[in-house]
Amino acid sequence: MIIPILLLLRRSLEETQVFIKRRHHLGPRDILKTMATSWRLVLLAVMLVTPNSVWFYMNVAYTPTFGSAILHLSANSTTTVILCVGVSNLVWLPVMGAWSDKVGRRPILVGFSLLGLVSAYPALAWLAAEPTFGKMLVVLLWLSFIYASYNGAMIVALTEVMPVGVRTSGFSLAYSLATTFGGFTAAICTWLIATTGDNAAPGWWMSAAAVCGLVGTLLVYRTQAVATASEVSASLNTVGT
Repeated sequence: MIIPILLLLRRSLEETQVFIKRRHHLGPRDILKTMATSWRLVLLAVMLVTPNSVWFYMNVAYTPTFGSAILHLSANSTTTVILCVGVSNLVWLPVMGAWSDKVGRRPILVGFSLLGLVSAYPALAWLAAEPTFGKMLVVLLWLSFIYASYNGAMIVALTEVMPVGVRTSGFSLAYSLATTFGGFTAAICTWLIATTGDNAAPGWWMSAAAVCGLVGTLLVYRTQAVATASEVSASLNTVGT
């Protein structure tokens, strides 16, 4: 049912001025060539998306198994928690996206990567020590806040760092690769718990994803800064000549 809405939105949205001013639009072969030469940027973009993918699958897809099989809570409890997480995501995504328009993408990405890194395992350890519906709700809402806040800035950041000529292709490739990687979250969490005997072990996987996001953010914006400086230098040299 969402496809007609997406088509309507796409037909009504205006193209960006950068795209309108382009006289030559790349064909499939040109796009593949550009993507091949931009593999470092694609790799960093995958790292940027990884926390988003891992945290989503942990917060939503793995929660029913985690709640019932690991924490031994009722199906009604886990379903209610998932519903509340969905509402939380609905609220925080646009709010934090709008905030990133004001303060910039980088501070939010760095801040919430660090927040996920330091709090994922302690939060799950607190929950696993004495599982209750209330504690699970608090922990999952906290993780939802971190996920949605990061995602609200990350989606736009991923669009902005991609070259204009391959923006959609680069975005799609990086997002799909990271989603494929994060899609193993349930299996990895199950393996971690079985191997370590620690019901809070999925927190380490979430923290590892946060490290990917943090490193990816720092390197992506460092690359962008270097590229911008090179462009400015080239322009000044041209003017001087």
